[in-house]
Amino acid sequence: METAKNADFFRQFNHAFFQGDREFIEKNITEDVVWKMVGTESIVGKQAFLDTAFGLEEGYSDLEYSIDFSVMNDNKAALKGEMIRKGTDGKPKVYAFCDFYELNDENECKVKELTTFLVAIEEH
Repeated sequence: METAKNADFFRQFNHAFFQGDREFIEKNITEDVVWKMVGTESIVGKQAFLDTAFGLEEGYSDLEYSIDFSVMNDNKAALKGEMIRKGTDGKPKVYAFCDFYELNDENECKVKELTTFLVAIEEH
């Protein structure tokens, strides 16, 4: 897989994640995917990943987000940006994120590992 195609793939994956596109995510992660959210226990396996991302009431869907930096190298990528989620009080909460992706191989191109850094920041 060429780096340019990787860039498109990682951006599509990130977009699908923030828009709640469970079908796209499910098709593009391995059965033994590992999601490391820094500061919490790792989530291991496809079903656990999907349950965490989409099984919660406050899960990921229709989130505003922006990507302001991305780096790709073969089957790895890092994307940095911000996302906005409505808080329980109805006010938006802004988070800075950085996601590090690794694909299983160049032929199948599925995410086998995702490491997420997420920090709440002051509204600007």
